[in-house]
Amino acid sequence: MQKKAAKEKQGKFSRFCTATEKPARISLILAAAIAFATIGSVCVAAIMSNKNTDLPSENIELNAAQQYLNQVSFAASSSEEETSAEPSDEIVEETSGEPKVTKRGALTGENVFDVKDLKSLSDEDLLKAVKQGKVKVIEKKDIKQDQSQNVKTTHKGTIADAPKATNTPKPQPTKAAATNVPTPTMAPITVVNYELGIDISEFQGDINWSKVKKDGISFAFIRCGGRGYTKGTCYEDKKFAQNVKNAKKAGVKVGVYFFSQAITVEEAIEEASLTIAMCKGYGIDLPVVMDWETGSGYRTQPLKGEAFANVLDAFCTLIAKNGYTPAVYLCSDDINNRLGKYQSRILGVYKLWYAYPYSCYWPASKSYKSNYYQAGDTIPPRSYAFEYWQYSWHGKVAGIGTEVDLNIRILGKTTLKAPEINIPNTSITTTAGQNFNPMDGVKAKTCQGNVTTDNLSYAITNEAGQSVTLDQAKQTVGKYVITYTFKDPFRGTISVTANWEVKAATVTDTPTPTPEGGSTDVPSPTPSSGNTDVPSPTPEGGSTDVPSPTPTEAPQATDTPVPTPTTAPSESTDNTENSTDG
Repeated sequence: MQKKAAKEKQGKFSRFCTATEKPARISLILAAAIAFATIGSVCVAAIMSNKNTDLPSENIELNAAQQYLNQVSFAASSSEEETSAEPSDEIVEETSGEPKVTKRGALTGENVFDVKDLKSLSDEDLLKAVKQGKVKVIEKKDIKQDQSQNVKTTHKGTIADAPKATNTPKPQPTKAAATNVPTPTMAPITVVNYELGIDISEFQGDINWSKVKKDGISFAFIRCGGRGYTKGTCYEDKKFAQNVKNAKKAGVKVGVYFFSQAITVEEAIEEASLTIAMCKGYGIDLPVVMDWETGSGYRTQPLKGEAFANVLDAFCTLIAKNGYTPAVYLCSDDINNRLGKYQSRILGVYKLWYAYPYSCYWPASKSYKSNYYQAGDTIPPRSYAFEYWQYSWHGKVAGIGTEVDLNIRILGKTTLKAPEINIPNTSITTTAGQNFNPMDGVKAKTCQGNVTTDNLSYAITNEAGQSVTLDQAKQTVGKYVITYTFKDPFRGTISVTANWEVKAATVTDTPTPTPEGGSTDVPSPTPSSGNTDVPSPTPEGGSTDVPSPTPTEAPQATDTPVPTPTTAPSESTDNTENSTDG
């Protein structure tokens, strides 16, 4: 009994250590084995649950996903079940009542039926989900905003010099607008067809869109919002609705842009969602643009390569899936050095708004039109196509009180021929006093083939090279040159000439009686040519029908000539020449 009590008092562990009791040794070995197996199972489950995942602890939504992930008991599932593409009926039934939290929180807005959906944490996988239509637009109320981030930013980049061209002069904004077009030549030149446009934000203030339209502006890209380039929080443009409504009312076509600072696919989806929400209810005419920019101090500075392409692709894909035409705003550095080998993936699919300003379009005078792109001006050389070109960051437009970015929309190309002036006859003859209009039948043909009389004028010079009026030339016998001038809107001014001779009027139209031959209608009282109807009285034989008043009175010009008997017949001819009625 004492020995048994001593054994119980010693304990199994002590007895095991002293190797005095076989049952104690066996029980402790079994307990250790069970403990080791349990710990190993837990470790295996943890390793499998974390395979291919990267869940930052500061992301609440991802932590929630991790919690759910841990609840699905990977240890009890086979590898075939983990990789199955189709959810089982049992899982669908369990999850059909309410949506599960995904790796992106409520981003997709749809139920998750499969554990596999929770394992896609990369931007590449999220982009794939966007392209498959699994990612829905985030509600505006769920997008965090901070209006303090809405600050005026300045463009970052190089201002280039326009390349020289053989047929087209380099535009000079300091000169009159007319000198900014090519000098007329007989050789055709190829130019782009284009529309003038601007891009604006609330920082342009209240805009008079009617004046903008009258100043030649056809379209405008209007900012709807942006993301702060330091803190990275989204905001709305306070004048977006006002600008869109007033621009469309004035007849200006509207496109939309979002000032992007997205550095992940998730942020790109957030920006696209806010843009779509802002555009609802408006008839957007032109593309919806991701205006991605960077510079010193911008949060976007490190982004490049495939990660950059993914961000652009995600924004544009979601925009397109919601019924808008997507486009990207990029400069040369973004395209060549950031996208690099991925540029064809973006520029081969989406429209490009190209930021490449020329120094020659900086306004150096108060003239609005001196800083506009004009037909025949050169465009940037490029190996990739762009539909929109931002050619100035310092434009002046009527109706806008601040500087504004200037753009053109390239609509294609046109071959401009030499303009023409067509006149019916290059040799014209009229008589003095004859009515004549030098513009009758004269028309011009523009370099684009349009027939017109606009901007067509003429000038007349005499044989001495002096300018005369049309009325002066019509009444004066002589030879004249008519110089016709046409000002083509694109190719400049051309001229052609016609010769004009004004001759004396013929005497048969209005006969004048002379001493040598009197007219029966207008009798001349001379001895050599008497008129039987109205005889001319002489000292030898007076007429009883027309008596002579006094022999000494000077003759008067009357309806019937009054002869003087004391005057020689040869002297009376002066009086008859002055009498035109007879």
